[in-house]
Amino acid sequence: LTPEHAAHIRRTDPRPFPCLTVNAVEDDMVLGQVGVFRMPMISTEGREDVGGVWAVSTHPAHSGRGVASALLEEAHTRMCDAGLRFSTLGTNRYRTAYKLYQQHGYEDMQVHATALTKWETAHQPTRLCAQSVGAALSESKGRDGYEIVEKLFTDIAQEYLGFAWRHTPFARLRLVNLSDIWIVQENGHPIGYAFVHADPSMLKISNLTLKLGADAAEAVAAVTAELKSSYVQVKITRPAEIASLRRAGYQVAHPTWGAFMLKPLVPNVTINDARHLFGIGTDRFLISWLDVT
Repeated sequence: LTPEHAAHIRRTDPRPFPCLTVNAVEDDMVLGQVGVFRMPMISTEGREDVGGVWAVSTHPAHSGRGVASALLEEAHTRMCDAGLRFSTLGTNRYRTAYKLYQQHGYEDMQVHATALTKWETAHQPTRLCAQSVGAALSESKGRDGYEIVEKLFTDIAQEYLGFAWRHTPFARLRLVNLSDIWIVQENGHPIGYAFVHADPSMLKISNLTLKLGADAAEAVAAVTAELKSSYVQVKITRPAEIASLRRAGYQVAHPTWGAFMLKPLVPNVTINDARHLFGIGTDRFLISWLDVT
């Protein structure tokens, strides 16, 4: 985290706390750090910001001294002081830190799933069609590709809870090449989009964002009608998506190694409260790797 990169985050991302990170320092040496974000979410009661933990790091020479634990507790205190009721983070279950987070009260929401099948299975008849954002640009009037996707997200997200609100312009979307964004349409009207990366062996689809009621297997089939690979891999989070792809013949792993974890910060709320407020575990819960830490 160089001064230059920290300044870039400040310029392009409105989510950091006044303290970009909290740090453990001893004899002018940084022993560890924890980044602190304010993450916008939508609950059944309206917009609610939650905490977001990122870049949890300990200097290798000082591991085992409780540095990360002390910094996590400091981050939680600052979140509480800012009026936040929950803290969230993204990690992987195979990481050592996964157990550390559990020890500090974080629970794995087990929302991530991955579906895999041969291209011939995924390529099925569908009422939908798909086109790259580049193709959509030729039909738009004076709007760039990112604006098209952000407007589509805003329209779709009104039906959802969870990470269904974004600061605009959404700077992190710029990490994705426009050529990798495909829009799904029904009767000429956009109903969603996905991030797509294709090579001869694997067609990878992630960040599948569809209107409620749209069928995930059909949306993927629309993409496979335009791109061919030996296999198709789809990252999904909603029960309806999992069920749709299983019915279509995909092998589905749920949960995956990826983990979205959540912790109540105040005594009067629980994990079950979070599930209800944000619709976690239901088809109304919206989440993507773009939105979490």
